[in-house]
Amino acid sequence: MEVRDIDIVGSPYGVHRARIRAEVRYESGSVGREEYWLDVPKEHVSELSTSGNPWVACLLPLAAHTGEPLRIPLPVDAPLMANAERLMRIWSAWYPGVSVVRVEAPKAGDPSDVQPGRAAAFFSGGVDSFFTAVRSRPLAAPAERAPVDDLITVWGFDVPLDRTDAFARLRNRHRVVARDLGKHLIDVATNLRSTRWREAQWSYLAHGAGLACIALFLERRFHTAYIAGSVAYRDLHSWGSHPATDPLFSTSSTAIVYDAIAYLRTEKIESLADCAPALWALHVCYESETDENCGECNKCQRTMLALDICGALARCDAFPRKTIDLRQVARFDCSHPFDFRELQDIRKLALAKGRADAVRAIDRSFARTRRRKRIRAGLSAIRRPVGRLLRPFRKRK
Repeated sequence: MEVRDIDIVGSPYGVHRARIRAEVRYESGSVGREEYWLDVPKEHVSELSTSGNPWVACLLPLAAHTGEPLRIPLPVDAPLMANAERLMRIWSAWYPGVSVVRVEAPKAGDPSDVQPGRAAAFFSGGVDSFFTAVRSRPLAAPAERAPVDDLITVWGFDVPLDRTDAFARLRNRHRVVARDLGKHLIDVATNLRSTRWREAQWSYLAHGAGLACIALFLERRFHTAYIAGSVAYRDLHSWGSHPATDPLFSTSSTAIVYDAIAYLRTEKIESLADCAPALWALHVCYESETDENCGECNKCQRTMLALDICGALARCDAFPRKTIDLRQVARFDCSHPFDFRELQDIRKLALAKGRADAVRAIDRSFARTRRRKRIRAGLSAIRRPVGRLLRPFRKRK
């Protein structure tokens, strides 16, 4: 896998934007080459990276997934080069079939005397990213105390590139949020998830790298880039964004920080219950692939329930409804361990807030899930011996 013909050009999205692009050539697969690109507002074109750092962060998951060596024509920062192998060894320990491949690139010289001056946080509008954007950091490690100056919103990740109107609405909301929070919004567009890069499994392997590479494309601007942690210490498991891997994308001048690992999501929601921008613009839904919350999926329902327990749902304009149907809560299927732990946390919140009605609804959900598990286990126990009895009578194909 080789990166070629890196260039900065005008963007087809308008004269107010610029695009950094490159051709990526593959050694295997049905696609021989593809163009990768990243769009930024034109005011940030002078801050686009001229190093190989963002290309290493971008393509490392795909190279490890395909087993192809990675060749970059631009100089790469020494710490990032050293950490590339560590990243791949962690991934290969987590996932069978992920390889440790050779990375070839010129070594960068001494860091520039001109140091980046700002800190950024990736901002989807979800609970985790809102919390990272607004929280104070007095107890954080020294390297993680920098206040957030800029919010980065990415088109092409949660909202696909063909949903132009949806992203325009989302961007406009995020501009208002950034203004209200005293931040600067940078809206970025990229075709990463429309290329072969998507083979590297977004959730399990690649999304931390995808976010890190965007920060490094703007490494001349940022000394710190926060990736909002999606899980707390208790729930750590192999995942595409992880406190063991995200910081390994850091360079001599830009620190990549996995943020707020010490907080449960219920704690984050409780802290946002009086944050007016969050109650207006919260966007948690991954089912709709638009700028709207469906209000029906598990994630929407859990968030609405927690907000209701905190007394904030009636003031929240981000969901289709301002009330929660506890009868629907009682029918939640929480057979997945993550859903079960999240509901356990919401139950503790309900107990602390004196919401016995919510506690009863959650308990009914737990009981219903246990019954469904027993039924499934029973059917499975019947199906196995019946299958063995019928095996001789099945036609051979």
